[in-house]
Amino acid sequence: MIPGSPVTDTVQGFAPLASLLCQVAPERLLLAQRRLEGLGREELIGRFREAFANDNRLVAHIMSVELTWRGVPPCFRHECLAWDGASVNQRYDLLMADLAWLRRWHSDHAKVVRYRRCRVLIAGSDTQFQRESEYAYWSGRRPAWKLVGSLSLTEHQQWDCAWLRSAPIKKKAAMIDAASSQVLDVLRADLQATRRTAAFGEPEAEAALRRRHALWRCSRVVGEGSPTAIATRYTQLTGDPITRQLAAKHVEKMRSALARSKLTR
Repeated sequence: MIPGSPVTDTVQGFAPLASLLCQVAPERLLLAQRRLEGLGREELIGRFREAFANDNRLVAHIMSVELTWRGVPPCFRHECLAWDGASVNQRYDLLMADLAWLRRWHSDHAKVVRYRRCRVLIAGSDTQFQRESEYAYWSGRRPAWKLVGSLSLTEHQQWDCAWLRSAPIKKKAAMIDAASSQVLDVLRADLQATRRTAAFGEPEAEAALRRRHALWRCSRVVGEGSPTAIATRYTQLTGDPITRQLAAKHVEKMRSALARSKLTR
């Protein structure tokens, strides 16, 4: 259970998003949201990263909302998920983005959450959500892993999140990041040995490299999951739909290349 802590017990400099949002007229927020609808996925993510890094919290929040509705999980909105240097406000915004994702895409999860105050974070009204998120965050004093436990988050849900992750998930994610460049080199070398044809030139080889590297990352996240689960993660990561059959085909080629290089990660 989340231990008691007064919401008013804050650290210097901490400002919840609600205190910023209430200073902006609703029609201005709506106008800003509508302007984002015309942005492509990659441009939107790029602008979000810039706003987040520059502590432009309202802009980053509005873009985060749009990314949630487009089905881009918080984990795929950032270049890296090492938050040791993040400010108390940035970590709160990360928490809010994770919770907003869970509310939008995992609302049924509230049924298995034991504690009422935590259920509100998933299925409560907007007012309840804002109040309880501040309570749960406790001005940055409560670590992510405690909230993961209080919310009974599954591994799949933790992988979706950018901040709400337990130590084992963080460790596995770090291992994936550490192996990424080496895996990319192996896959590139394997494709360089593939004969070029009129239908498979350098552009096609580069596209295949990007696809297989992304599928490697997704397969590591999914673990022993099905090609369907890998294909779903791939679409979330890249924005490009892929069939389970094509995902399975490229995963097999990727694994064969890694096996030949003795790199099985």
